[in-house]
Amino acid sequence: MNIIAHRAMFNGQENTIEGIKHFIKLGIGVELDLRNGKNGIYMSHDPQENEELFEKACKLCINSKIIMILHIKEIEVVKKTIEMLKKYSIENYLLFNTEISNFSEKYNEHKIASYVNKKPNNLERNILWCDETKKIWYDKEYISKLHEKNNILYAMSYEVINTKYTENEMTIEWKRLIELEMDYICTKYPEKLMEFVRRSDLN
Repeated sequence: MNIIAHRAMFNGQENTIEGIKHFIKLGIGVELDLRNGKNGIYMSHDPQENEELFEKACKLCINSKIIMILHIKEIEVVKKTIEMLKKYSIENYLLFNTEISNFSEKYNEHKIASYVNKKPNNLERNILWCDETKKIWYDKEYISKLHEKNNILYAMSYEVINTKYTENEMTIEWKRLIELEMDYICTKYPEKLMEFVRRSDLN
């Protein structure tokens, strides 16, 4: 099981260069939100001005082994993002989108995930970005079948969605995702998850 830092959250700030630097040191992957701006691709969940440019993140990650999970917030950035990644020879990345219908079908790029928030009937990709925003659908048997078909599963931990989650509820959720054998867990608290795994010997 691998850990992803949701929006590279660090010291209460999202999508920052300082956050990326921090998680590179820890060997934890980062999820970043990408938008199209007048100065290039920038990192922000919501439209902003004067946000940090994605190119800075690429420069940081040239010699890093962490994975970059890139949440495409605006369709215009897809081509530019792929070009930027190639420019800096970054190969450990994944693109996904949760808002645009059939996003994963529109591109031939092999490192694009299908977004699934319920048990999928037909899968265009073998990489799945999963959450339970609509309903609880993970179960051991179904997840095992997906793995048997060589699917790679990225799971959004529920505390990302429900801000009222208590710490106890969060650890119960992490234990569930680990026991389901999710390949990656994206969380707002990656260092706490790392410590939870270490203490619980669940990995």
